[in-house]
Amino acid sequence: MRKKILREHVMFPTTYRLRIIVILTIALLFTFPVYAQEALWKELNSKVIKFYQEGQYRNAVSAANEALKVAEKTFGQEHSKVATSLNNLALIYKALGKQAAAEDFYKQALTILEKSFGADNPRVATALYNLARLYHDQGKYEEAEPMYKQVLEIDEKILSPEHPDVALSLNNLAQLYRDQGRYDEAEFLFKRVLTILEKTLGPDHQNVAYVQKELASLYLKTGKKEEAERLSEQAEQILSKRIK
Repeated sequence: MRKKILREHVMFPTTYRLRIIVILTIALLFTFPVYAQEALWKELNSKVIKFYQEGQYRNAVSAANEALKVAEKTFGQEHSKVATSLNNLALIYKALGKQAAAEDFYKQALTILEKSFGADNPRVATALYNLARLYHDQGKYEEAEPMYKQVLEIDEKILSPEHPDVALSLNNLAQLYRDQGRYDEAEFLFKRVLTILEKTLGPDHQNVAYVQKELASLYLKTGKKEEAERLSEQAEQILSKRIK
């Protein structure tokens, strides 16, 4: 039979305990500036959002660049906060019509997020959407399509197949197909979006009305006037109820 081993309680020598206190004090000295820098980054980030919303893009660029410097210095160049600052810069440059700069910042943000969180992550999906939307708006449909599909795959994997965010991803792809003249594929997807939204949000939700308008517009392009009118009327009824 094994003897029971008793673990002795050993007091550290005074000098050892003092050494621990010194180490902890040094650690705190290094930690406090990190908290301060994080608070500064959040403050700058709030300014970026405020300036962007007010259309003060030059001030927004200045604050976003400063926030990026703080994030890189404090957290390292591959931190998610750096990706946030890069994404903010991309949004501002897109609003300024500087598409090449926006694309570069979006790509940098996407690379960081994929390394930090892996491919199947909501933040990666958002970064992919931002870049896809930029390509879509520029008419670069071949570049946008695989990214929209990747966003859809991520959403379907981490959410339920009938989640409203999945419907949003389907709607983005449907809009792309419509803009490419791929009307049959667009119609199929718009119908899927309507089915999901009517089930999850209810038939009288404003998002249902917006998609009905999208589908009605598509029907007009393809000569289905009666169906277009029916959907347009349904959409107007929904929206008029919400206004009242």
